[in-house]
Amino acid sequence: MKITKILTFAVLSAALAGNLAAQEDFDFGFDDFGSDSSSSSGSSSLPVEFSGNLSLDVRDYLMAGDVDGIGDTKITATPNAKLGINYDGGKAGADLQLKVNEDTIKNHPIDVIDELTLSAYLGNLTLTAGKMKVVWGKGDKLHVIDNFNADDYTDFIIPDYLDRRISTPMIRAVYALPLNSRTISNVMIEGVYTPIMPVDRFGSGVWTPAKSQALNSVVKSTATQNLANITQAKVEANKLASKFDTLYSEYIALATAGAPVADTANATYAGIQKLISDNIDTLKKYGYNGQITSIEPALRSYVTATETAYLLALNNSSSLAGGVYPDTNKFEYGQGGLRLTGSIGQVDLGVSYYYGHYKQPSVNGSAMASYVSNYLATGSANDKFLAYDRKQTFGLEFSTILWKFNLRGEAAYNLTDDVAGDDPWVHNNSIQWLGGFDIDLPFWDANLNVQETGTYILNKDKIYKTIPGTIMPDVDYTSTGCTNNKIVVNFTTSFLNGKLAPEVTALYGFEHKDLVVMPKVTIKPASSFKIIGSGLAMWTKDESESEFGFWHKNSFVQLAAEVSF
Repeated sequence: MKITKILTFAVLSAALAGNLAAQEDFDFGFDDFGSDSSSSSGSSSLPVEFSGNLSLDVRDYLMAGDVDGIGDTKITATPNAKLGINYDGGKAGADLQLKVNEDTIKNHPIDVIDELTLSAYLGNLTLTAGKMKVVWGKGDKLHVIDNFNADDYTDFIIPDYLDRRISTPMIRAVYALPLNSRTISNVMIEGVYTPIMPVDRFGSGVWTPAKSQALNSVVKSTATQNLANITQAKVEANKLASKFDTLYSEYIALATAGAPVADTANATYAGIQKLISDNIDTLKKYGYNGQITSIEPALRSYVTATETAYLLALNNSSSLAGGVYPDTNKFEYGQGGLRLTGSIGQVDLGVSYYYGHYKQPSVNGSAMASYVSNYLATGSANDKFLAYDRKQTFGLEFSTILWKFNLRGEAAYNLTDDVAGDDPWVHNNSIQWLGGFDIDLPFWDANLNVQETGTYILNKDKIYKTIPGTIMPDVDYTSTGCTNNKIVVNFTTSFLNGKLAPEVTALYGFEHKDLVVMPKVTIKPASSFKIIGSGLAMWTKDESESEFGFWHKNSFVQLAAEVSF
């Protein structure tokens, strides 16, 4: 987020921030695994309950923007407010969650309503509609089959998983099958439909993705070259008109003075004829009909057209960045899915199907130049060079208890329109997985949570580093190959009856050799009041091949105060 002296960074990358990051699976995050939900107040006899959370986060980026290392970097102060109102009327219910901060108010006012759900309880069937967040999968704040909601990465992956999700208008139906036995129980069928699709948001400032800047640079240079060509065309048109004016004036002067025809021809007529022959197609386009008297109005039309094209291009260049995104607030970007979950003995299982699109756009490098040219000329272009690829996800999930371990896992097969893998501008099919456990340790009231998540791109032999005729790589290309594996470890402890809670979360990327560590200490001097000290440290082996290398100076320390009610 951008800040004034006392507020926060702005949310959205200017121009094309995040577009080339679209070529990566950006949901590599980790969260506050030990976060507490807000307490609620209100009489239990009333059908309406209120809850809320007020906080102030003060953050110092130790090195960001300071080329000499730790020094005089800006401190940001971010006030946040959340308010929840829940109504339970027995057969019907409603829940409203409000989120208020500078970024939301300025850039995404619709998201002041973080969630608004209306529910009807019809026996075994529950119908819910509204602006919602739905989580599919047995992972603990890491998922590979959770597709309906997009993510807000404007503050990297620092916020909790649900806080990072962008709520979406949707309809949801959950039917509990009346099937319970010693073997099979808790069987539910769930259907979800969203008429539109919000997409992932990316950061600006210190959290601008490196490849977003790279793409932004390519588009800017393409637009600059186009504008230079249009400018040159305007200059040449004016030169041509000026040259004709000079020749024609001399021709008229000589003719008026009674000069011999031969002298007149030698002095000017041959020059005029050459001007006509060298520019015949252009002159005919603007009205030249073979008569010398029609040249001047044709040239005037030509000059006017180049002046108009120049002014249009100059004006349209300022809105080019916002025009490259497809509008996903259309029915064609609707999402749908079915999920079946249940328990067999001590094992919870689930299968799911999702139909929708990737939330991050892929780049069509071969269409970029023509798009930029058309946009500068007209202010719009139908065939955009960014696209949210269609995909279908077939998912499996499970969780169970083995001795003292809580085991969990997810697996996904992503089917796209590029089954053969030979379209460089569309994502190949891929396989994703997640597996992990958590265990309560016999000391310090401690818990250890370990999860590994990965992706494997199919048809890897058809992923191209460079595409002929463009400077853009295949959308699936990365310098480290066709896999992307990360392990996330979270360790929590608690002392003094929960009044002191240290925690540390670490993420390591195997292919990119990135390490991110986030320590945290929560102090509760009162039941509803917290003081939270936290931070982030980031290391990478090779900045050029890293997912996080561009942000290697974004280490910070943060102090927060929070009141819940």
